[in-house]
Amino acid sequence: MFENIKKIIEEEISGRQAFRYADRIAQYHRIQASPGYREAADEVMRLLQRDGVDAELVSYPARFGERFLSHFSFKEWKCERAELWIETPQRKRIARFEEEEISVVQRSISTPEEGLEAELVVIENAEQESSYEGLDLEGKIVLVRGNQFIIHALAVEKYKCAGLIFDNLAEFQPIRTRWDLPDTRQYTSYWWHREKEMKSFGFVVSPRIGEELRHLAEKQTVRVKAKVEAELEDGQFESIEYFIPGKKEQEILLVSHLCHPYPGGQDNASGPGTLMEVMRTLTRLIKEDILSQPELGIRFLMMPEMTGTAAYFHLNKERIPNTIAALNLDMVGANQTKGGGPLCVEQPPMAVPTFLDRFAYKLVEDTSNNTTNFTGTTDYSTEHHVKTRFSGGSDHSIISDPTIGIPCPMLIQWPDRHYHTTSDSTKNLDENMMKLIGTVTALYSYGLANGEEEEWISYTLQHMGKIGSHLNNAKESLTKSNLTNKEFRDAFSFYVKYEEDSLSQLDFYAKLRNFNNLQEQIEQLKNLITKQADILFVIGERQFSKETEENKVQEGMNAIYKRNYKAPVRLVDEIGVLSIEERYHWLKEVEPNIPLGYADFILYWMDGKRTVQEVLDLTYYETGQFFPDYAKDLLELYLTVDVINKVGDA
Repeated sequence: MFENIKKIIEEEISGRQAFRYADRIAQYHRIQASPGYREAADEVMRLLQRDGVDAELVSYPARFGERFLSHFSFKEWKCERAELWIETPQRKRIARFEEEEISVVQRSISTPEEGLEAELVVIENAEQESSYEGLDLEGKIVLVRGNQFIIHALAVEKYKCAGLIFDNLAEFQPIRTRWDLPDTRQYTSYWWHREKEMKSFGFVVSPRIGEELRHLAEKQTVRVKAKVEAELEDGQFESIEYFIPGKKEQEILLVSHLCHPYPGGQDNASGPGTLMEVMRTLTRLIKEDILSQPELGIRFLMMPEMTGTAAYFHLNKERIPNTIAALNLDMVGANQTKGGGPLCVEQPPMAVPTFLDRFAYKLVEDTSNNTTNFTGTTDYSTEHHVKTRFSGGSDHSIISDPTIGIPCPMLIQWPDRHYHTTSDSTKNLDENMMKLIGTVTALYSYGLANGEEEEWISYTLQHMGKIGSHLNNAKESLTKSNLTNKEFRDAFSFYVKYEEDSLSQLDFYAKLRNFNNLQEQIEQLKNLITKQADILFVIGERQFSKETEENKVQEGMNAIYKRNYKAPVRLVDEIGVLSIEERYHWLKEVEPNIPLGYADFILYWMDGKRTVQEVLDLTYYETGQFFPDYAKDLLELYLTVDVINKVGDA
């Protein structure tokens, strides 16, 4: 597919150049709204201008009280220096910001000018309030492990310790355990959004140093000295925008976040480094008339993760209706032999039906084929790649939110051995992987912007050929659930409608491009979905002996709510106005028992017209998860913090 365009792009695009862009970006400590991030953005601008890309640097306010869509802004953070020393029994430095920026909890505030010397207290199970019983922590420095928001609320706000030391290292089986990287430090950050929040300082040590401190504290009193020189002030954060104009007003959006701490090679210097090479490649090919000016525009955005994307749409609302597709690059350059996970093409949430994730995956399949069997009768890839369902966690979760409504798949390598640690060096990147992703990204954008009708007819036939397989997978998944006949019919119908709506989106694209033959082809193929669905439905229904039960609607399930903000919300930010006890309840006692992201799916389906029951049913069909009691409590919380409003009852 797109073989001529692909050949032209592959001849120009350079994995080595993408790596060098990423390597330059990775020299900077790129915390959102900080001098290091600004220096990285300035460096990107210099490199792009050198290479013929006339990008624009756009600034947004970084201050308390500002809100971009659903996302709170925050103050700019400047850390000049910070150190942590063991003073007794033997003086030893265990952290210094200037040599390992991640050794400080990001957005820490200053200690007294002379520093702060205090007794070290080790608290095991620091997320449990019972661990603090009988302890006098006031003015002391505490070694902990766990969620920084829970622990800060308990140790600092409630029990008045002076500061925290974390020795966290999240585990991602089977690719990383705590002792696979005993000398690395894990990126840890506070996110202050209000003046009235109680703020503090913190340090981060490696698992090995954490164990050393624990052993020392078991034998004797340990005193440590912390000194932090940092400030929070009104400032700004920057995004980099670039636009290749098309002949029509509609456009494609490519995004990759520029932020993250030093070194941040895979997360996420790899993403903007690859995107820069796509910018350079397409710009040169179009300027030199090797590729023609596209029919649709192609826009590029590099920004602080989440916050920058929310700010972009908040201040450019007029671009939303004209942006028909997007693609998010997040962690896309890892060497798979050094701990980089498979290349995942992540589907947008099903509340925004689309063909684009399957289109992107087809490009990955075609582009990654780099070897054959002995006789050359089969091409295949030595790179591991998979297609996954939506899970969020990056900028595509904002772009694909139905309140924005732009379908945006994500390319990501996950899991990653070095994720969010001082070990995330560009030494772990792979130029070949970066060229692969760059080629796919360029083909995705230019194929949508200017691909020929014959190529899109070819894609559509492939798309239709796999719908039966997708529906069969849905049927197989549903038959493993304890559903009644009616529940199976409703759930399976949900997947059938998704396929129909995805094809309708492809039809919308054909009309936009004036592809009359493609429209005719799609019209002829629509009945195939119904025919395949009917066959699979009969097969699936036979596997259910459970009769439909009378279902009484529970209290509150007929309520209808509307969202007050576009884009998903971060619960940890919203509950900042609540008491310590209320925050602890949510962060420790409620959220850990619910799958990550479940609340986002609920919001995605909430359109101001559906009842709570309908929202939960759709969430169940998409995720296979049903937590009505949690949903009731969550909606009450959202009402309390003004995230949603009740508009009536059905």
